[in-house]
Amino acid sequence: FLDLIAEEGMHAFVRPGPHINAEMTRFGLPARLVSRPEVQARTPRGNPVVLFFPPQMWPVPSHASGAYFDEVGAWYEECAKVIAPRLYPHGPIVLLQVDNEVGFYFRNGPHCQDYHPDAIEAFQAHLKARYKTLKALTEAWGIEASRWQEVRPPERYDGERAPREEMVRQLDWARFHEVLLADAVGIMRSRMEDAAMRNVPIVHNLSLGDAGLPVSVPGVSEKVDLCGFDYYHSPREHETIKRRTLYLSGTTGGRAYAPELGVGAPPWFAPLTHEDSLYTALCAFAYGLRGFNLYMAVDRDRWFGAPIDVRGEARETAEDWRKIVTSLAEAGFESLHRECKVAIQWPREYARLSRATHTLGAVSPSTLETITGSPVDLCREENFGFSKVVQTEWWQTLKHLSEALTAANVPYEYIDSEASEEHYARFDVVFAPTFELASFERLKRLKKLVDSGVHIVLGPDAPTHDVDGQAKDTPPLPAPRKLDGPMAHALVHDWIERFSLARPCAALPPIDTALHVDESGDPKVLFVINPEGATLADVKLPQALRLVDVRTGDCFEGEERILVPMAAKSIRMLVVRGEA
Repeated sequence: FLDLIAEEGMHAFVRPGPHINAEMTRFGLPARLVSRPEVQARTPRGNPVVLFFPPQMWPVPSHASGAYFDEVGAWYEECAKVIAPRLYPHGPIVLLQVDNEVGFYFRNGPHCQDYHPDAIEAFQAHLKARYKTLKALTEAWGIEASRWQEVRPPERYDGERAPREEMVRQLDWARFHEVLLADAVGIMRSRMEDAAMRNVPIVHNLSLGDAGLPVSVPGVSEKVDLCGFDYYHSPREHETIKRRTLYLSGTTGGRAYAPELGVGAPPWFAPLTHEDSLYTALCAFAYGLRGFNLYMAVDRDRWFGAPIDVRGEARETAEDWRKIVTSLAEAGFESLHRECKVAIQWPREYARLSRATHTLGAVSPSTLETITGSPVDLCREENFGFSKVVQTEWWQTLKHLSEALTAANVPYEYIDSEASEEHYARFDVVFAPTFELASFERLKRLKKLVDSGVHIVLGPDAPTHDVDGQAKDTPPLPAPRKLDGPMAHALVHDWIERFSLARPCAALPPIDTALHVDESGDPKVLFVINPEGATLADVKLPQALRLVDVRTGDCFEGEERILVPMAAKSIRMLVVRGEA
């Protein structure tokens, strides 16, 4: 198959797993492997973690199991016999993926797993590196222990314990989950490279519900060359598509990638229509997606609705994809950018606290987000002695600011608080949500940004306690601002004047726009986005332009503005074809 790809002058993106999902039984893992007790992930009671996923139930592997990684290494060595000689430039393979959707196989509630002996040992080592001394740990947790081996991970949320100490204990467990999964990706990549599968970019993908996953994008990004998101959405999830893409673009430094951009569906999910898939793709492109893999472009077992059927014949829907892909290539879309000076910081410690205080067990925060909820739904209303319920308030604060920026037509992105410092260099203004509880490592990074000339807006509260529950003096930072809806709108308008924030191609709500320019700042592609009912969009232009809709061929031109008819829940991709 790979040789045939080479003969046809094509390139290959190869995903050797070991977990590939692809709607295969046990996600492609052999029954022999998942039946081994030493490989299986464990519940707090020591039972195998069982996943129900068509067509059968099966025990999932542990991402801490040394026995599992040995099996992975052996599998990679066999794969390498075919893959290694065909890696670019000697063959067609230009991209490799390690594993798939790391995240505890969708069983990722705060106490679902992993209590495998290797995971518990890794947790104890993690705590030792964090606290340095056993005394520091026992004081933070409010426990007694004479050896590190006596320290056990929390098996539930214990409402009988002192609130601050329980908060610290649960946050440590949530942080460890992120470290464990990122390290697992790193180990598998090392085994892949040991098997001579190297010297091409290696990627990993995260599933839907990423805001509630026990996974850190910055953490995984340290282990692979590119970390991307999978997209399976409909127009009613417009805000989710937008938020996910803005986060991915901001956190990866403008290298947002979709290893799975959904087209069609497996038979056990609600089908995505052609228009659903197109809306998702165009929305993601508008807000910064720069690379994608249509999943699936061709129908196969347990998949239907792709642009190409099982006989290799193009369906009518394939023509829209051909037009869009061709237009993206002609515009050099991968090298374009949205001019964006504003970032909203994604406070990772608060996202952890939301996961740690979630109440529905196996129906995890990521599951709720996937079914159009939010990762802060159904968290415990425990304030841990602070003035606000931080695990829910942070999400509302981000929402206030994003709504204010959107209403003012100011481009922005989200950036993870643990993202590489170099990715912050693109922004002039960074909003950083803070409450009385905050990571002081994050505050120190914000102080460095202030010293470099970046305008930082904190709020709504001044931090007083670190995430280890200790009261600490805050680094010298700007005074916090109240950030409810009206104040967020007022601040945004203040920023527009103070920082000369660009508002390219502004339009009245509910219309949103996204202008993509080349390195010299010349407009190349304009997206006009209508997430609500049919309307006529009045769009201001930065200069006289002639634009053509890539799907319909409709032409719009003007010196200062254009009027664009918009169907309900629709997006137009307009390519610049010169001046009006």
